[in-house]
Formats: sequence, C-alpha cells, structure tokens
Amino acid sequence: MPVIRGRSALRMSGAAVAVMLLASACGGGDGQGSSAKARPKVAAPKGTPIVIGSVGHFSGFAGATSKSSPDAVSAWAQWTNDNGGINGHPVKVVVKDDQADPAKSLAAVKSLVEQDKVIALVGSHEAGLESVWEKYAAGKGIPVLGGSSNSTAFETNPLFFPTAQTGANYVALWTNAAKLAGHDKVGAIGCAEVPACQNLFSLVKSAAPKSGVTFAAGLAISASAPSYTSQCLSLRGKGVEAVITATSQEVTNRFVSDCAKQGYKPLFMIPGQSYQPDVAENPAYEGAYLANDSFDWFADDAAAKQFRETMSVYSPDSPLNTSATAGWASAVMFGKALAEATSAPPTSADVIKGLLARPAKDTLDGMIPPTTYHEGKPATVAACGWYAQIKGGKLTAPHGTKAICLA
Repeated sequence: MPVIRGRSALRMSGAAVAVMLLASACGGGDGQGSSAKARPKVAAPKGTPIVIGSVGHFSGFAGATSKSSPDAVSAWAQWTNDNGGINGHPVKVVVKDDQADPAKSLAAVKSLVEQDKVIALVGSHEAGLESVWEKYAAGKGIPVLGGSSNSTAFETNPLFFPTAQTGANYVALWTNAAKLAGHDKVGAIGCAEVPACQNLFSLVKSAAPKSGVTFAAGLAISASAPSYTSQCLSLRGKGVEAVITATSQEVTNRFVSDCAKQGYKPLFMIPGQSYQPDVAENPAYEGAYLANDSFDWFADDAAAKQFRETMSVYSPDSPLNTSATAGWASAVMFGKALAEATSAPPTSADVIKGLLARPAKDTLDGMIPPTTYHEGKPATVAACGWYAQIKGGKLTAPHGTKAICLA
C-alpha cells in the first residue's frame, strides 16, 4: 500500500465549491518525490513556440496551494521541451495571477489571448471566476483544459474540457468518504464570512443519500471566534460521526484541536487540493480522509511516478497535492490532443479537434475520472474520485490509489 510521510447526480453551485476550496487552501503540500534527474534526450525544439496560458489566484490567501497547478503545467512543458517539444515546437507557458479579483481575471485572460497569443488555457485554478471570462474565451475559440474543474463552466460550456472531477460530483465524493470509513451521520463546518461556504450545507444534504449516509448538521463558524468548544459539543450532541471542513486551514486546525480537548474526535474530511504536510503530523487528524478530485500524487503507478520525478527536477519547491496533479493531467491531455496536429504551429482548432478525438470514458492512464468530450455539448464525467487517509502520521491509501466510482 503506497504511503507518504506528512512531512513538508446532483447539480451544485460551482461558485460555492470554488469558494469552499479557496477557503480551505492556505499552505503547502508534500514536496516528496523521486530524486531521479530528467535529462534532455534530443536536440532542443526549434519550431515556432506553442503558447499556452494559466490564470488563477496564485498569491496570498490560497496561492500557496493553487499555484501548484500552473507549476505542474510549467514542469511538464520544460520536460516536453527537453525531449523535443511537440512535433518540434517548444511549449511556452504564461501564468497570470488574478488575485481572486474578477476584473483582473478578465483582464488577464484578454491579455493572454490578445497579447501572448495563447492557443489554450491549461491548468488554471480559479476561485469561481471562470464565469467572468468564459464567454470571452469561447468567443475567441480558446479551449480551456482543467486543472481545477469544479466551476459550473466545466458542466455547461462545450469549450471547457475537465481533467479533474467536476463540481456536480465532488461533494458526493466527500460524503462517500464517510461511507468508506464506516460512518453514517455526516456534518459540515463552513466559513461564516463567506455565504458560499455555507451553501455547502445544502449540497451535502443533497449528496448524502447518494452515498448512503445522513446529513445531521451544518455549522457556520467565524475565523475570529476565540473558541469552537460549543460548536464541537453541538456536533457531538447531534451524533455527527464525520465532519466535512470548508474553512481556512488555520481555522480548521483550531476547530479540530478544540474538539479533541473535549474528547470529540470525529472523522474529518479534507479537500485534497489544499492538503498541507503539517496536517498528517497533527495527532488530532488521525484517521482523517482526503477526498481527491484528481489522482493521488503518492501512487506507485507509472503515471504518478513520472509526475513526481518531473516535479522533483523542474519544480522541486512546489507542494504536491491534487492542485498539482490536476494541473499535470491538464498539461498531459493538452500534449495528447496535439500529438497528431499537422498545422505549424498548431492552433486552438487543432487542440479542440484532438480533444474531441479522445476515446469515450477516457481516464488518461488513470489520471482523470472516466471522461467523454462531446462536440457542441459539455463533457460527461463519471462520479469517481480518489481517497487517502492519515494513519500514524502518514498519508495512506486504504482503498487503493485507483479511482473509486459511486454506484
């Protein structure tokens, strides 16, 4: 069973999930990876560069984890260029930080398209801001490939190609974690400061029956509260056995600690996008589950090993979490889409053609949920995800590292 030390169908609001993940993201993942060094194997590509862009909230509150997505795209691009590029063309990645500001997000995408001449957006990690620029991108014929695919655009826009789990299924994967761990009554905590965090409660209530569990309580908690003892006791009084966390990691840490002081130690369920190394080292998180929307970075299969090796060489300081694996999967998918392109250099139309030619229920060698891209219609993504559990200060895979699908 792979382990890694913690060292370093319902329709839902995509914005709610995005804000929920933004709230829980603030810190690093595990930088552990292969020490093998990738080396150029062929002459450097000399064709016209293929330019791709990535936009998102890559600084401040959520930047420490969300930036892993474009970091992975850049690592893939460097590895690709060191191995001949795509049909002799080097790949150039332009990253824009929108600081979670809608106006800056739209301006960033316009700049990428009009000035940098990108042919695709790859590995973006927005906070639900895709809505401010999705029509613009579609009007320009620019395909959008992952990374984080939780926004509604990936469920409704034919030019958005998810390479990770979509929002329609993600909360159901969390409730399924409770079922896998043998618990029945599920609760949730959400940041009181952001209404979208609290929208999680209705989403969990809707998702719970799909996993065969019961939603028992949802509590909005404030980051400024001096103690969460009363909330812990409230959840315990309602028989909550498993708690979904949709708060900042700092608040979650205090909440977990306060509950432990009261002898209340439910199963905590954490987004894999915001996994931090100190979580596994905290005894209060013993037994906690991660519900992952992208493949487990610590798996021992060939695809995960190549991901870790490449990251260790080209982006060694980037935290490893599902923000990173979602970005990586989007970059690999982009490369696959252009494998047979004949234009020199390739165009956005070539990318779209290549994506639509992918097989139905494509898993990209186990890196994405079974996904089918459709011409003129949104993609279809199976309700499958990956799970991990903290045991003895380690991140483990008690159910294996292959995707598990809801019945």
